[in-house]
Amino acid sequence: MRIGVFSDTHGSLSALEMFRKPLGRLDCIFHLGDFASDAGAIASAFCCPSYVVRGNCDYGSSAPCELTVELLGKRFLLTHGHGYWVEHELIQKAVENGCNAIFYGHTHIPSLNACGELLLCNPGSLSRPRGGSKRSCALLTLDDDDLYIKLLSPSSSSL
Repeated sequence: MRIGVFSDTHGSLSALEMFRKPLGRLDCIFHLGDFASDAGAIASAFCCPSYVVRGNCDYGSSAPCELTVELLGKRFLLTHGHGYWVEHELIQKAVENGCNAIFYGHTHIPSLNACGELLLCNPGSLSRPRGGSKRSCALLTLDDDDLYIKLLSPSSSSL
């Protein structure tokens, strides 16, 4: 199973085309907020369903602030991240919910870390990168045995 992970698109999907080939066929997308309404256009571009949470710029959105998703026996905490002051709070929430990975946004800076066996991924921003980063998203690949996360940006060898 292949899942595209996006955050902080802020209504600008012009960079999406440069990520279509490296992302390939997707089974679903995760959108981590700040223009959660962009999730529909991204899901339509990849002809797949979406899981969406709202961010601090999603005024009036009916999307939840956080969501726990289970796919192929693995659990994922999706949140924008603005409601958590430190990564420790995110980790605690994920552990309490038996999650294998946390996906969050808000900072517009891509990162991929581990805390024991728990993975933490911020896909960065497709439209407004910060901190010297480039436009980015992530690819989550699941099989019956494991999960793999790869950050993608124009400087990635796969782009």
